Amino acid sequence: MKSKIFITGAVLCAITTGAHAVTKCVALNSSSTTCSYKSPGDNITDWTSTCTTNGVSTPIKGIGICSSTDGGAKGATATELEVSNATDKNLNCWCRMISPAASRWVFNYSDTLAAYCARYCTDSCALNVREDGTFRSALFGSLSD
Repeated sequence: MKSKIFITGAVLCAITTGAHAVTKCVALNSSSTTCSYKSPGDNITDWTSTCTTNGVSTPIKGIGICSSTDGGAKGATATELEVSNATDKNLNCWCRMISPAASRWVFNYSDTLAAYCARYCTDSCALNVREDGTFRSALFGSLSD
């Protein structure tokens, strides 16, 4: 029965969105989703994970950057960030999901040295998708078009 509802919903979604619109239906719920962790390595901007909800696995991709914008607390979101010309001011690690949908920037942590932020930020993004429900909730709950 569930497969008939899903197929019917997909057909209706395709009919009602028109010829020029694209709609993605992705089941990512922060409380019932589990995500894998794959270290992207040091000094890398892109991260990946596979998240599973109700037996359906979805590959996700994201990016992480260090910014001079302080988010205050893990899970805070922003639509844009400032990166300082004074590189030693870019102490704040922010993460963003870019696929299968784009999220807002989600604040991860502040570091004491910009070099450490640049080195570990993206790895921490990937790890927190798996480990931290607050972070995951902010990421999945701040999707944009």
